[in-house]
Amino acid sequence: MKKNTFRKIKGIQTLGSWEFMWQAAVFLYIWIVSFALLIGLFIYIFVSLWVHQNPFSAWQENSSLQASFIFGLSISMFLFSIFFTLILLELYDRIIYRPVKSLLAEIEKTSGYRGLSSKVEFYLRGGKSSPLDLYNPQESWIDRVKEYMQTASNDRYFDDLTGCFNKKYLTGVLTEILKTQMMVAIPNRKMPRTIDTICYAFYLIDIDYFKAINDEFGHIYGDQVLAQVGRTLRDCVGSEGAVIRYGGEEFLLVVAHSYPMDYTKYAEAIRSAFCESVFVTSAKTKEVRAVTCSIGYTPFPLYDELNTSITIQEHVDLADQAMYLSKSGGRNTWRGIKPVKAPSSTMKLERLKVSLEYGIDNSFVCIVKPDDITAQKAAMRPGSYFTKRT
Repeated sequence: MKKNTFRKIKGIQTLGSWEFMWQAAVFLYIWIVSFALLIGLFIYIFVSLWVHQNPFSAWQENSSLQASFIFGLSISMFLFSIFFTLILLELYDRIIYRPVKSLLAEIEKTSGYRGLSSKVEFYLRGGKSSPLDLYNPQESWIDRVKEYMQTASNDRYFDDLTGCFNKKYLTGVLTEILKTQMMVAIPNRKMPRTIDTICYAFYLIDIDYFKAINDEFGHIYGDQVLAQVGRTLRDCVGSEGAVIRYGGEEFLLVVAHSYPMDYTKYAEAIRSAFCESVFVTSAKTKEVRAVTCSIGYTPFPLYDELNTSITIQEHVDLADQAMYLSKSGGRNTWRGIKPVKAPSSTMKLERLKVSLEYGIDNSFVCIVKPDDITAQKAAMRPGSYFTKRT
C-alpha cells in the first residue's frame, strides 16, 4: 500500500491537483508527528520509572540501555508517523477524493463542460473565490456538487443542439446569481482590487454569414456549425463561466476573470479559436470553408460605482451594440466597451444604455478594438470564404 500511495502522490500532478494533495499529506503528517511525540514521551517516562531510572536526567548520565531505548523509540515514532500518514492519505483518496472526481467526471459528460474533474481540490477546499462562484461558493462541497448536478441534469436549462445553456438559464438562474454577487460587492466597491478579485464580463458572439451557410449548404450543415460552435466555446470557457445560446446564431459568454484581467486578449483568443475550429464542408465538392464570428464585449458591471443601476439585460444589450460595431468593422473581429467615467445623471445613463454613440461622444465609454496588424491578419486569413465575401 505504501508503494501504491507514493506512486499516487508522484502522479498527482497529472491530475491538476498536486498542490492540494501534497498540502493534505503535510497537514496530516504534522498532526500525527505531534501525536506520536506525546505518545513516545509518555512511553519513555513510564518505562524509565518502571526500571527505576530518572527520565529527566542529563544525557551523559543515561545508561547505554536507556540511550538505546530512546534512540529506538524515536525511530519507531518516526516510522509510525509516516506509515499512519500514508494510511490516512489512502483512505482520503478512496473515500473522498476519488468519488468526488468520478462524480465531477460524470457531470462533465452530462453538461459538456470540460475541466471540472481536474478541479476536485476546489470543491473540497472551499473558501477561495473562483469563477465557479457562479454556483453559490458559500455552500459545502457536497451542496455545490449536488446543486451543479441538479442544474446540469435539468433539461429545461440546456440547448440540445449545442450542448450549451439556453436563455432560460440566463433569465431564471444566472441573473439572480449575478444580482446577488453585485449586492454582496457593494460594501467593497471602493476597495482596491487584488489578485483574488473576480471581474465578470459578457461576450456576445454572432456567427458571420450564417444565413449564407444555410442557403448554400442547407440547414443540416447549419446545425453542424452550431454544434461545432457550442463545443468550441465550451472548450474556450471551461469552468471559468457559462456559455449560453442566446438565440439563433448568437452565443453569450458570462466569464469570470481573475484580476488583473485582459478582456482584449480573451476576446482575441475566442476569435482565433473560433476560426481555427469551426468549418463547413461541401458534401459534393468536399471543399472546406472556415467560419468566423464577430464579438462584442462589456465588463460587468460597466461602472463599479453604478453596479446596480444597469441591469444584466442592459449589459447584454450593450455587448450586442459592440458586436454590431464588429460587424460593421469587417467581421471576424471584436469590439469592446471600456468605461471612462460614469454618467453624472440618470438621464445621461439611460441614453448611454441605448446608444453607445452617445456614450462615446460624451466620453462615458470608449471602444476597444484590435490593432491594425491583428485586424489585417484576421481579414486576410486564407480559406475564410465567408469573411472575404461581401
